[in-house]
Amino acid sequence: MNKAIIVTLSIVIIIGIISIGLVWYSYTQIHVSLNNVKFDSIDWAPISLEMFFKLGLGMLDGNWLETAFELIQGVNLNLMFGLSNFGFIPVYIPDLSYDLIINDISLGVGHGNIDTVIYPGETKEIPILQNFQKNSLAPTVKSIISSGGVIKLRVSGTAYFKLLGMNIPIPFESTKQISLVDEINYHLNNEIQKNRLQSDLNIQLDDSINQAIETIKNKIIVKK
Repeated sequence: MNKAIIVTLSIVIIIGIISIGLVWYSYTQIHVSLNNVKFDSIDWAPISLEMFFKLGLGMLDGNWLETAFELIQGVNLNLMFGLSNFGFIPVYIPDLSYDLIINDISLGVGHGNIDTVIYPGETKEIPILQNFQKNSLAPTVKSIISSGGVIKLRVSGTAYFKLLGMNIPIPFESTKQISLVDEINYHLNNEIQKNRLQSDLNIQLDDSINQAIETIKNKIIVKK
């Protein structure tokens, strides 16, 4: 009788140890990373004819990007997070939080609601829309301009998954970069075409404004 109890207890203990080992191994096999950063949109301020003139002057003296940043009210980026489970048990991930750093300047904390289950051997890509308002971008503007419009985004944070009623943290850190120049050029080109259409409808533009528009147009073509 005692021998049977000992054997049973031994089996239970072994199963418990194996279960704990599988859980621990699965925990170490969950990976979170920032796979990519994609443009969603830029929030633009209305552009006036005087601003075209200012941009034209900026093109001539090499400060056009600094002037263009005056038009940017916000930048919206899609952060593409990759979540992988190389363990043996399904994992539910409710959310993640992260520090946002652009060109080595901290811009505060972001948060994403994940609310998904990652099954063993599965990888999911989760997009999180991150908005940077003009006032929050202000500390980084000089750095972005000096780098030719490049945003180097570093995301460092923690994802949480639920296991046996507990929230267990998974730290991660990733760096990606993206250029604003093409998006700015595209917007300015659209504004040029719009103002050309207005001119064709007999809205007279000052000669200096027309010259500024031509300067911007030529610079955009050269940059492409």
